Amino acid sequence: MKSLVLILFSGVIAVSTAIGAEETTCPRMLFACEGSKTVMITGKNGEVEWEYPAEMSRDAWLLPNGNILFCYNNQYDTGRNDNPSGVMEVTADKKVVFDFRTTGQVWSCQRLADGSTMVGAASQGRLLIVSPEGKVVREIVLRSKGGHSCIRNARQTAAGTFLVAEESAHAIREYSADGAILREFKVRFPPYSAVRLANGNTVACGYKSMVELDKDGGVVWSLADTDVADMGVRWFAGIQILPAGGILVCNAGGKVPFFEVTKDKKIAWQWNRKDNFPPIGHGIQLLDVSGSPLK
Repeated sequence: MKSLVLILFSGVIAVSTAIGAEETTCPRMLFACEGSKTVMITGKNGEVEWEYPAEMSRDAWLLPNGNILFCYNNQYDTGRNDNPSGVMEVTADKKVVFDFRTTGQVWSCQRLADGSTMVGAASQGRLLIVSPEGKVVREIVLRSKGGHSCIRNARQTAAGTFLVAEESAHAIREYSADGAILREFKVRFPPYSAVRLANGNTVACGYKSMVELDKDGGVVWSLADTDVADMGVRWFAGIQILPAGGILVCNAGGKVPFFEVTKDKKIAWQWNRKDNFPPIGHGIQLLDVSGSPLK
């Protein structure tokens, strides 16, 4: 007889079987899946509900209008900094409504409050701010030298500043809208993502490590791969801070591809569909939360 467990997943009740069982119920997610060269939406049983071609995409967003925004890298090669790349927005019926094209590796993107789009251009060592018409209206030159490992994720904060995970420098740097460096947080690991919390602290994650830093860079909480050993963490890559305080993790290249970890270092949920294991990817967004157009 199968053992059923009820899990409260950030306000959504999910029914999941015990680990190792044949069936499970998963939260619906948007996933930038470089292994399949797509961005996809997975359903409650882990099946692909929707997908769109996107070579080497590592960041994707469900926008309030129901469209999907994502970055892409065509003709990708790790050592190449002149590949065709960009950021695209497509509708649910797969109509392209925005396609900003540039060159070199692009690892992150974000639709900003004023309707412009932030493009994290790693090879160029810049954040590009692009108008709805596809014109670069502002550039923020990063301290790290442009190249494959210059940056990973970049995010605008509620205050209008930009948090940038600069992998090669082992640093999280915060830039003003006009490009001045406001703060620098050094970390002991190559960082992948940085997210500003409502209390002013910053969560940063990357290779086998995650930390919460106060405004002065002091560590107030940390998580190592060994704290969640059963997940087989390789990279804490894309993360999402959930309403109840848990953190949704995309474990790029790890044993368990997606899971939610609480601040007391417990696993609240994990992907346990061994018969439906997704290819490697880095960007993730939970869709079954209040207000989601695709709920």
